[in-house]
Amino acid sequence: MQSGRELLHQVRAQAARLPKIFWAAGGVIAVSFAVVVWLEMAGPPYVVLDEGLSPADGGKVIAQLQKLGIPYQLQAAGNIILVPEPQLAQARLQLGEAQVPGSDVSTAWAQLENAPMTASDLAQSTMAVQALELSLQQSIQSLNGIHSAQVFLALPPDTPFLADQPKPTGSVVIQADDATAQSQGEAIANLVAGAVPGLSANQVTVETTSGVAVYPAGDNMTTGTQFATVAQVETSAAARIAGLLIPLVGAGNFQTDVAANLDFTQEHIHQISYGPSHLVTHQVSAQSSQYGASMAAIGIPGALSNEPPSPTTATPPTPGATSAPPATPAQPQQTSSNLDQTYVTDQSESDITNPDWTVKSVAVSVVLNKAALGAVTTEQVKAAIAGAFAYPQVTVNVLAASFQKPATSLSSGVMAQAAAPLTQGLLELLAAAALLFGLALPVGRRIGTINIQALLPPPPQRSMPVALPPRDFSDLREQAGGNIPGVARLLQTWAEDNE
Repeated sequence: MQSGRELLHQVRAQAARLPKIFWAAGGVIAVSFAVVVWLEMAGPPYVVLDEGLSPADGGKVIAQLQKLGIPYQLQAAGNIILVPEPQLAQARLQLGEAQVPGSDVSTAWAQLENAPMTASDLAQSTMAVQALELSLQQSIQSLNGIHSAQVFLALPPDTPFLADQPKPTGSVVIQADDATAQSQGEAIANLVAGAVPGLSANQVTVETTSGVAVYPAGDNMTTGTQFATVAQVETSAAARIAGLLIPLVGAGNFQTDVAANLDFTQEHIHQISYGPSHLVTHQVSAQSSQYGASMAAIGIPGALSNEPPSPTTATPPTPGATSAPPATPAQPQQTSSNLDQTYVTDQSESDITNPDWTVKSVAVSVVLNKAALGAVTTEQVKAAIAGAFAYPQVTVNVLAASFQKPATSLSSGVMAQAAAPLTQGLLELLAAAALLFGLALPVGRRIGTINIQALLPPPPQRSMPVALPPRDFSDLREQAGGNIPGVARLLQTWAEDNE
């Protein structure tokens, strides 16, 4: 116990030897850190106000928040705007009242609605086209994967005196990756064509900001488009394989590689098909049939066959036998029918255009963590992957090996968001320390070494007063003693004047 007290006395003695400036600096740093921690911890939590806005709309929201005096924070490279939770409702109401964001579309339609009566037809049609372009632009930007869009419409006026009216056309410029642009090109063209009367999707041109025309598709795909299509097929196949393997071996216990072979040959086939049989539309035929005895007389007026039959011999009946009644000869019958038919050939023609690309084969290689397989075998994994694709040829190679599983950690975004208050506090603390040690203390020491009196101008020199000898009033006393009544009148006059 005695040693502990001695150690405490030694620490106090060492601390007492330190200059007071160190204690002052430590106190300033501690107070600054406490203030920063209190401000960060005591402030209200921030919630999401808007996310996924374009840079233009995000700038409008931030400008309006600054104008309203509402604090905000930015995350995800400015794509997410946060405000304090108690002020969320106020921010939404005031932004909605100011029509931010999306004020361009509302302003365009409001301008058209409030157009003066003196506005010409050309001005009104121009405002209507601009409002429609902005509405389509906002709708296209809401599609998945489209970062920005610009819509241009060419709507010719309706002239009833022209036999062939000019057709409207449209152009759309989008900012997106090649795979997304190829998949969304037709949808964008249909969206624009459906909003403009008389405009067909084939008259709408969709291009990217990099100059790649995605709709209407040309006869041959460009090399960049082919690579993007192959990458899209491989990415889709890898995602499907991951969906199969995660329930079996768990996430992080496999590595996949997919190689797709696509055929970009385009064919146009003109096909003529014939039906399985002939079609009968009209037929002409005659048919005649006769029933009765072959020698029966069938008379036709005016024919040589109208002659009596030749005599016949009959066997006499046996005496005593019962004779049967004579048979009545069959009367001849004759029928005829007429049928008129015409045969034609069943023939149909069709034009067949093959797709722009087809998948010929897919090769899949999978490496599994042997420790995570358990009861699952590589053959089962191979069969599951092969059955997940309906391509003409699928080759699957599965290898089980021991490999180091990457350690799971928080995502960089979550860690950055959690460390943001602490980082800000440390930066403010460093700024305060730099201000103290880099500016305040050196300036204080410098001021202490400066002789202020030497810097001040010298005071002006004033001449010292000259000491006069005392005056001699003896003559005056003698005169006053010889004329006492005159001195008394002089004093009385002076007293009356000063009353």
